[in-house]
Amino acid sequence: MFNLHAVDARAQSVIVRTDEELISESVAGEAAAFGELTSRHREKAERICHRFFSDREIVRDLAQESFLRAFAGLRSYRPELPFGSWLRAIVVNVCYDELRRRRRRPEDLIADLGQAEQSWAQLVNETTPENIIAQAEGATAARSLAHKLLESLCPDDRVVMTLKESEDLSIEEIAKIMGWSAAKVKIRAFRARQLMRRRAEQILPRSRGVRSR
Repeated sequence: MFNLHAVDARAQSVIVRTDEELISESVAGEAAAFGELTSRHREKAERICHRFFSDREIVRDLAQESFLRAFAGLRSYRPELPFGSWLRAIVVNVCYDELRRRRRRPEDLIADLGQAEQSWAQLVNETTPENIIAQAEGATAARSLAHKLLESLCPDDRVVMTLKESEDLSIEEIAKIMGWSAAKVKIRAFRARQLMRRRAEQILPRSRGVRSR
């Protein structure tokens, strides 16, 4: 009896290629192979970019820049490391470069924090800034506050906190991605937590003042 499902399964096994196979074809000059690789990993790349920037256009541009860098460096890729992890390091460093390029003045950041929403006060009272970042995808107020708190950090601290709390990476994993020592990452994480708590505390008096009117 003719088994259509078996035929479909065999066809899919032929069509679906591994990342490593697509990389080999891309290095050999097959543009379509890298296009397939890009389509496969674009959502993940944009998700990481969105951890750092809320503007969708910026996110798309940075993801595109990440794939351009990945393509340029494909010959240096080693299959011992999953392509997704290799690409993540590229995306993070693209975002880090953009953070440094866009670095804002501290007084501008503090002014932004002064425009606190009333809903932020409850978040600050009930949880830590680190947990706010971890919860940012689930609630609009948490997402808004998380972005403001992260924007108050220097690029190095912001990368560490974003990767640690949003991406749930270890100190060692962050150090490897950034090319830093584990000690530097630990120090950055500690300083970032302290600064974020101080920034969050600045919100409370203003928010309470708004509610008391």
